[in-house]
Amino acid sequence: MAEASDHWRDAGIIMGWNPGLWDEWPGTYRGVVASVAQGTPHVTQWSVGSRRQVEPGTDAWLLRQGGSYGLIGHGTVLSHPYEDMHFADPRRTASFVDVAFDELVVESDRVPRDVLEVVVPEVAWRFQFRSGNRIAPEPNVRLRALWRDAMEALRSGAD
Repeated sequence: MAEASDHWRDAGIIMGWNPGLWDEWPGTYRGVVASVAQGTPHVTQWSVGSRRQVEPGTDAWLLRQGGSYGLIGHGTVLSHPYEDMHFADPRRTASFVDVAFDELVVESDRVPRDVLEVVVPEVAWRFQFRSGNRIAPEPNVRLRALWRDAMEALRSGAD
């Protein structure tokens, strides 16, 4: 059987964010976006649902849910999963990882779900109802390229 680290090599993981269910960014989400844009990664814990295996170094993709669907951020997983109090129900626990978000965009600059569906059709973008879903290595490589192109387009539009 392959080691867990082999299973996660070059893979990604989806971190879902629905502001209607949780909006506890320090200050505001826009404030965190501005801080990250100045070069300060936002390090936080993020739920990975019931997932028990994720390797540090895995790409973490922040997916905006609950309205303005689309990709709004990239980060790197810093830890293996650990149990902590569920973000919405203190009577339950969930698995979390520490993640450093190194690129975040405001919701209007997101990579829309319809674009994600074309470039990375292996992921069921319309059926991401929780965090922790793994993106296989080959689709994750395409997602990295899509994200890089989107970030370059935003930077060149800001000049």
